Amino acid sequence: MDFKTLILRFRDLDIAENETIKRHQSIIDEKDYVWWAWWKKGNEKTPQDEFGALNTQADNSPIEVFLVDSGQRKLYKALCAQIKANKNKKIESPEKDATPDYYRNSTYHAWFKFTSITECVEDELRNYSYVNVDSLFSEGEVNYTCFDNKQIYSIKELIQQERTVWFVRESKDTDSQNEIVLLNSDYVQPNNFSKKYFQSHGSSLLWLSDLHLADSDFSVDNDETTKSLFEHIQGCLSNVQDEIGGLIITGDITSTAEKNGFEKATKLIDDLSRNYVFTNENIAICPGNHDFKFSQKDLDVDEKPKAVSKLYTKAYSNFYKSVYNISPNEYYCCGKKILLSSGHVVEIVALNSLYLQQHQNFNGHGYLSEKQLNFVATEMGWNNKKARNVIRIVMMHHHYLPVCYTEAIDVKRASSVVYDADRLMNWMIKHDVKVLLHGHKHKSIVAQVTYPDTSFSNENNETQMKKISVIGMGGTGCKHTQNLFGTLGFDDNKLYIKFYQIYSDESSEDSEYQTIVLPLER
Repeated sequence: MDFKTLILRFRDLDIAENETIKRHQSIIDEKDYVWWAWWKKGNEKTPQDEFGALNTQADNSPIEVFLVDSGQRKLYKALCAQIKANKNKKIESPEKDATPDYYRNSTYHAWFKFTSITECVEDELRNYSYVNVDSLFSEGEVNYTCFDNKQIYSIKELIQQERTVWFVRESKDTDSQNEIVLLNSDYVQPNNFSKKYFQSHGSSLLWLSDLHLADSDFSVDNDETTKSLFEHIQGCLSNVQDEIGGLIITGDITSTAEKNGFEKATKLIDDLSRNYVFTNENIAICPGNHDFKFSQKDLDVDEKPKAVSKLYTKAYSNFYKSVYNISPNEYYCCGKKILLSSGHVVEIVALNSLYLQQHQNFNGHGYLSEKQLNFVATEMGWNNKKARNVIRIVMMHHHYLPVCYTEAIDVKRASSVVYDADRLMNWMIKHDVKVLLHGHKHKSIVAQVTYPDTSFSNENNETQMKKISVIGMGGTGCKHTQNLFGTLGFDDNKLYIKFYQIYSDESSEDSEYQTIVLPLER
């Protein structure tokens, strides 16, 4: 048999919380074993052969099975010494006096003899992967083949499935590790670009930038005297927690592509995800110039830079995979489609403005490339589809506009604007993008750019002008500078941006810093 053991689902029904386990445990304490019924759902059939195979194994030596409490999301391990099952009819408990009194006179299709039940941690599930068993459901009625040979992600992933038993085996390195989220009998598989709209529970987007977590003054851990970065964010948003429906990070997650900075970012995202219900479908991240390593070789005077090499993006790629459960594409870009609870539909593209390989004497330069822009338009389905009732947002790390009052004049260093800024703006105008977000210089900026739409002219051959809002965050975790994060909300065809100022040394109280309202042209 392909499976090793099984997981049974239960819930405290018509009894107090934890009573199911307590009542079974009390009988084990008295008799050294208890009979546990399988409370199957109406769409399930009794897998007689599979139960029989496990029973044969249990006859030789008790097998370890798992019990999932779907009400409290707790996990238990039980030692099973025997299984009695009948696929044709319900049967009585093999020993009524070894069955809890609240159901000992009822009949069920299967009974399990447990000699012990102990609570365990959810992480133990990740040691196992799903095995599809066709005999559990009628043909064509339910299809869970998408879970086959995939590592179990969480209790949440289990209980969203309309079933009460799973057959599992020990996980292998070759098994998929992504989370599958079922939505109205559909599911979300990891993709660099969303294939469908993700239904979010919130109406606004949380925006972070330039975290520099490898050497930030903000910690991702808290202690008796210091708040974590998560706690700073959570404190500012305590009154609007339920409104947060997605996460945007515009680059510079770490400082010089250090692994420990990405590990801290993973913890920060995990903390945020537990609080605001973020998944790989409502998180958009782009890399910054501090997220890819430099080549140790200088670029020759007459040498043209090449596209970034995988040798220098390994740490970022591993971080990306930890967030999205999939490796990045060749451009290190992604796109997400989100339906906010307010009814607004947003399409977010995270571009990689670090397309060119960085060298010791050529770093910090921003470039996107025509190839990347064409690739993104195709993956997002933008080439033949206008943005009707959709708000399209583009994000990148580098600037479209200068943001500093004056730039340092240095012939050996680049300015902060992407080299192909005009190509980017024409591309955004063509595809009805309304908002461009960026980070990089640790200085916030808000502007609106009016640009000609060369793809359209009226009967008088007059070119139509369109507006795009350009917003720079500044930094969320930088040293020696103002630190901000923001939220983006939408209402009455307007974009509402709230910036919050946070203090790593707690020299001042974190607070709402600025609110900006920008019109979104139809």
